[in-house]
Amino acid sequence: MSAPEPMDIHDQVHAFADGELSPEEADTFRVHLATCEQCQADLDDILQLQALGGRLSELESKPAQPTQPAHRAHEGELHTRREAAPSRAFRPAWSQRRARVAGLALVGSLAAVLAVVVLRSPGAGVDEGEHIALALAPTRSMEARLSWSGASAHRPYGVLRSGEERPKELVPLQQLAKLEEAGDLHGLATGHLLRGEGEQAAEYLQRAPASPDVDSDKAVVALTKGELEEALILLDGVLEKHPQHPEALWNRALVLRELGLDALAADAFDAVASLREPGWAEEAKERASALRRRLDGQRGTWDEAQKAGRALALEGTPFPEPLARAVPGTARNWFNIAVWSAPSAERVKALLPLARVLDAHYGVDTMERYATRVAGMDFRRRAPLAERFHQVLQGTFDASKLDAYVKELSASEHSDILLGVLPLTGQLPARLPEYTKVAKALNDPWLTLNAEREAARAEFARGDLAGAEARLLRALPECRAAKADYRCSQMEYVLGHIYAEEHRLVEAREHAVAGLQWARQAQEWTQQSDLLMVLGNVARYRNAFALARAYLGEQAARDGQCAARRQVQEGLAAMQVFAMHSKEARAELAKAPTCDVPFFLNGALVQADLVRLDPRPGDVEALRDGLRKLESSNTLRPGERVMATHIEGLAVIEREPEAGRALLRQAIAEGNRLGSEDPVATKARAYSYSSLILDAGRAGDWAGALALFAEESGAGAPERCELGVEVHDERALVVAKGPDGALVGHYDARRGSPAFDVTKLVPAPVVAALKPCEHVRVFARYAVHGQAGLLPPELAWSYHTGAKRVAPAVTAARPLVVHDVEAPASLNLPRLRSWELAGAASPRRVELTGAAATPSRLLAELVDATEVEIHAHGLVNLGVSDASLLVMAPEADGRYALTAGEVRRQKLKGAPVVVLGACQAARTAPYLHAPWSLPVAFAEAGARAVLASPINIPDAEAGPFFEQVMQRIRAGASAAIALRDERMRVLAEHPDSWVKTVVVFE
Repeated sequence: MSAPEPMDIHDQVHAFADGELSPEEADTFRVHLATCEQCQADLDDILQLQALGGRLSELESKPAQPTQPAHRAHEGELHTRREAAPSRAFRPAWSQRRARVAGLALVGSLAAVLAVVVLRSPGAGVDEGEHIALALAPTRSMEARLSWSGASAHRPYGVLRSGEERPKELVPLQQLAKLEEAGDLHGLATGHLLRGEGEQAAEYLQRAPASPDVDSDKAVVALTKGELEEALILLDGVLEKHPQHPEALWNRALVLRELGLDALAADAFDAVASLREPGWAEEAKERASALRRRLDGQRGTWDEAQKAGRALALEGTPFPEPLARAVPGTARNWFNIAVWSAPSAERVKALLPLARVLDAHYGVDTMERYATRVAGMDFRRRAPLAERFHQVLQGTFDASKLDAYVKELSASEHSDILLGVLPLTGQLPARLPEYTKVAKALNDPWLTLNAEREAARAEFARGDLAGAEARLLRALPECRAAKADYRCSQMEYVLGHIYAEEHRLVEAREHAVAGLQWARQAQEWTQQSDLLMVLGNVARYRNAFALARAYLGEQAARDGQCAARRQVQEGLAAMQVFAMHSKEARAELAKAPTCDVPFFLNGALVQADLVRLDPRPGDVEALRDGLRKLESSNTLRPGERVMATHIEGLAVIEREPEAGRALLRQAIAEGNRLGSEDPVATKARAYSYSSLILDAGRAGDWAGALALFAEESGAGAPERCELGVEVHDERALVVAKGPDGALVGHYDARRGSPAFDVTKLVPAPVVAALKPCEHVRVFARYAVHGQAGLLPPELAWSYHTGAKRVAPAVTAARPLVVHDVEAPASLNLPRLRSWELAGAASPRRVELTGAAATPSRLLAELVDATEVEIHAHGLVNLGVSDASLLVMAPEADGRYALTAGEVRRQKLKGAPVVVLGACQAARTAPYLHAPWSLPVAFAEAGARAVLASPINIPDAEAGPFFEQVMQRIRAGASAAIALRDERMRVLAEHPDSWVKTVVVFE
């Protein structure tokens, strides 16, 4: 008899369900089942029939017994249940069947393959409602934890290594239909998420009733889309109210790991493990252990490299070659130091194996040639010079002989040793020209690039940030070409720091992330910590506090140095002040160590705010004493000295008003002298105006306050129909001058939250005083500037931008209209409707449409335009621009965004009225020292008026509305009056129309 033909694997599903496969065949089928949609569907049908049969036989054999519903208790019961029963595993429905159901003996085997959940329709009784089976694979396809009860039990994580697509589970559509029929939006979202359908999952989660579980799963959707900051914000919100929410803790650990914050991620997994949930606790421990092994390995490798380098330079102990390949930047630094300290030609020749390893890594022969050349020198003359450098390394060199030593080196053929002597003895930047001359003579990019970095640091210290930026941008391409990882990371760090100081936050983050990537590749531990600090401050400056806490927390966990820990705590305290949590801010400062100076400027600013928010005896005296010590340390740059003056004025103005005002006036004068090129001085000037304005408001000096608003913006003395608004921490000031010159104001020092409703900022008496005005000019400081609804729609008003009015250099009309833009397909934006342009075709009218409407073409056409209409998509993408941006057709290199920074650098000779018919075009960056948005950028570039909205606007209505406004402007009306009149016409028919949100900037 011939052997039976082997059964096709797809035909084994019934045998598998009936337990007829051998253990080996069953294991093979389980692997197949995880990826076969047809077999999962077939098995799902079998199990549903078995479940139904089992339930029917139970009902026939005995009265129904109450069972625990599989869906979660109401939210109020959630945490009680978690504490009582840490395990959230559920029992499969078939586990209670009697022997009468076919296949009962295989329950244990099937339970290892599938999880089946009983769902009940909303409002159904315990014994009623439809049973819906959700089949899940034996291993989960996503690392994240889902909060919906039907998918929250632990399954081992396992995916294929093909990497072809994001792993997903084949949840049948029939099951999703049953969930939809049951009204379980959270379950529907879970099913779609398991299927890899993130957009559908996000839609259902948005519609689901709000809860911590839903927010945690929203974070999972964000995580799968790579939106790590959004995920972190959601999870921090959950954990703030429910610190032991297991899924949120787990998912936060994943987000932190994806951000590269392994120390914090390990701590988060530890928090999950402490909950002792079966399965999850063990996996959490393993993950935390793996992250710490990786961290400890990196730190240990770097520490080992430092020790090996020092032993190489001081004793000639060979540097291990595997270590050199692991940490090549550190090895190369110590190689140079070892050459400079070598007492003999033999010691230099012993460095050749290391030179060859490093040359191979960097693809050069520079180090071997250098070592060979030095080994051929006359060591009767070089050895004494090298011995003194050896003393410098050991810290035993007589500093009084330094000048003579440097002079001797400079005059000899052994001047290369200066490259070690000058930085190690603190002679830079004072002797930077000598350092640069020697570095260039050696013609080694590693050394010449460091000379450029040192020169940039010197320019930065002098306050010449533009010079430092230009130098580093010139040097970076050479650095990348040389693959000088260590040097590139150093340069990116300085650039990131410069851009952060200038509040160019997108560029700051870009360069800090690039530097961090270099540092991670080269396993440079301290450089990673430095760059994490930059990223934390960048996030803090744009009010991304969840991200800031994460970066700063990771930096604190990695860097044990006093200055670093102090800066981290000061940053955390500053965020608490912003949130108006003064007690918490003091607590953060209390954790900060005292280093060579009592605080840095950020900490001093926090303490000055606490003098007002949470006064304690001795605060002012301690702050003044600390500022004196900080200033005497000779570490402050010019702009930082101006900031120190502001901080002292801020701290004393309420207790010593005259002294405080004098200090703030001094800071303004010094800020004006240093100019906008010094960003720290610019901030100190802006903050000082804020303090003086609020001080005037506190004293009821409405005239003085309004005069300060106008003075700061260069608008001249206030005359009539002007409004000033300032909101800062717990204080808010509104002051106005009506049409008859009468002053009215309101000061509030009891605000309990940084949030505010802009439509309620201006009190009724102030609005009443301004109603007779034909046009109100608004001086709004930076938390308010650009927001819609500040004044009622029946008033004509505009934001004053502070830009100087320039007479147009173009006399003939030249309208520019941008429409029908072909946005990049990758953005998946809907195509906007085609515009029918009003009026007869003008030979001078320029139309940019389709693929030709690129950012560069638009910038070029803006120069001579006398009227501009841009009908395009607007986006807020903080990876591209701090403010909103306009989506144009892509350039050849793929660049599509027209940003505020690019607009500001252009000069609009025609002084045009600009209509930004794009969503969120008036969205303002969250700066505290200057208004920054697309409209402000257009105004600074020369536009005489800009119309835009900070919200999404409807495509079909935007074009006709803005065209009517433009017709009124062409007829002679001012932009504010034209907008008011057309707005009121629309609101008469549609009181809730979006047109209320359109704002004028002049």
